[in-house]
Amino acid sequence: MRTLTAEEIIAITKKAIWASIITVRPDGVPFAIEATPFYTDTETCFMINPGGGTSKNLRSSPHVLLKYTFATPDLKAWMGISCLGSGRFVHDPHAIRLGWELLGKVMGQDFSGAADKYCQNPGRSPLMAVKIHSRTGRCSAVNGTPLSEIYASLGLDPDPEP
Repeated sequence: MRTLTAEEIIAITKKAIWASIITVRPDGVPFAIEATPFYTDTETCFMINPGGGTSKNLRSSPHVLLKYTFATPDLKAWMGISCLGSGRFVHDPHAIRLGWELLGKVMGQDFSGAADKYCQNPGRSPLMAVKIHSRTGRCSAVNGTPLSEIYASLGLDPDPEP
């Protein structure tokens, strides 16, 4: 088993098309949803239901765990990354429009209609931003294995750029 470096963790998470967002309900019970991440210069972002459980949980505690997992079907090769941070919903129309544009690039979609809709009513913004405070990650590879080989073992594009 090999520990991933901070730089590797950042590169890997930026290639992910799916992450689990874990928050804690006011009664202390964990709550998780999955969504497609996208990135600004300083935060990991998602477009999620602004009236859902995650939103309610963030009102009582901003603590968030983002979990990224990659594995082969036989589990011989795997990677797991955990990012701890604090989350919030963003209500600035400029940030909302940029968020939809960035998500569109990740998903290969045009979300300008959704951007227009939420910019007209920014109080209902689905833009959740997470400021990451710490990252950890490990993989099935042995120490010294280059990241490109780890990507290849998982069937991921070995190009280090997202």
